Amino acid sequence: MIATFALAFSLSVVLICLLMPAANRLGLLDAPDSRKHHDGAVPLIGGLAIYIALALVFWQSQQGIWLIAIGFPLMVVGLADDRWEISARQRFLVEIVCAFVAVVYCDVRLYDIGELLPNVGGTLFLLSIPLTIVGMVGVINAVNMTDGVDGLAGGLATLTFGALAFLTYPSDPQVALQLVAFVAVLLGFLIFNSRFFGRKKAALFMGDSGSIFIGFALSWYLIQLSQGASAVIKPVDALWLIAVPLLDTMTIMARRMRHGRSPFSADREHLHHILMLAGFGANRTVLIILASQVCFILVAIASIRLNAVSWVMFLLFVGTFAVYFMAMNHAWKVMKRIKHFREWAGIEDSRRENYETSALTSGPDRRKAPVQNQ
Repeated sequence: MIATFALAFSLSVVLICLLMPAANRLGLLDAPDSRKHHDGAVPLIGGLAIYIALALVFWQSQQGIWLIAIGFPLMVVGLADDRWEISARQRFLVEIVCAFVAVVYCDVRLYDIGELLPNVGGTLFLLSIPLTIVGMVGVINAVNMTDGVDGLAGGLATLTFGALAFLTYPSDPQVALQLVAFVAVLLGFLIFNSRFFGRKKAALFMGDSGSIFIGFALSWYLIQLSQGASAVIKPVDALWLIAVPLLDTMTIMARRMRHGRSPFSADREHLHHILMLAGFGANRTVLIILASQVCFILVAIASIRLNAVSWVMFLLFVGTFAVYFMAMNHAWKVMKRIKHFREWAGIEDSRRENYETSALTSGPDRRKAPVQNQ
């Protein structure tokens, strides 16, 4: 395991160093404008480096080859979006096709969703394929939407991959090694992308090529490890392991539809936007969100260790979503009060600094509309 971690981490760092000088020639640069508030053009090669590093590790170990192969079109369409900004419809089509291939040819499928209510749930039968595709595409876009602050998407994915590796190792060391490789590669990326390693700003971004592929990989493992007699987690535990991206994405889409907008329209109403508008710096915003994700992961681990009843954990998740949704509906008032208190207490308001010097990464936030107050 140590050897796999060292190899994946080293490949990630080396590939990033090799690819960064080529970003300009490839046109993979995220230049600032009225909607992108980072300083200077930032390379968008993080996702490409992550993919190549994992491909080399998996090829060497002869593990996870199908994941890499099916994920290739997703990485390519992400690169195309980073380079030319392709339409959402084209992206969704590729995501659906890749999810379909994973379901049909690799049997990465939700056969059983567990007991979501007393005596309700279980085997999906004919709904297995469409619900799996919807689930995979949903996770892909949930991860993509978290790519909004330096180190956030990579940090959230690292926590989930790490938790899955911890849970999987006792029963399936080979799959655990694959998950460890993801953790190592992402940590190598975060050295250049996160501000927790002494950087004042990100040296590169993951880009859509990275967030889409990482989202696909997360959905792959969450489904694979929650099905069959050798399942490591229950299907409901998968919700908790990726709770922050799911809660934020579901809330944003529900709010957009409630206000008569498309669920896929652009805005700046994500949790990280609200926290930064309240005056929290980029590092504090990321720390708050990552700490929340750790809490959700601990809930999942407790559920697994205590063999909690699935429908109880599902209703608890639904309740958590309801609380989060209501809180976000009043978030602007709450955050304004927090900001006023910070100013009254003499605490520096870092909102201006956040939006001038922090990098809204290369995910969907690049093309977001101005903030809409509630």
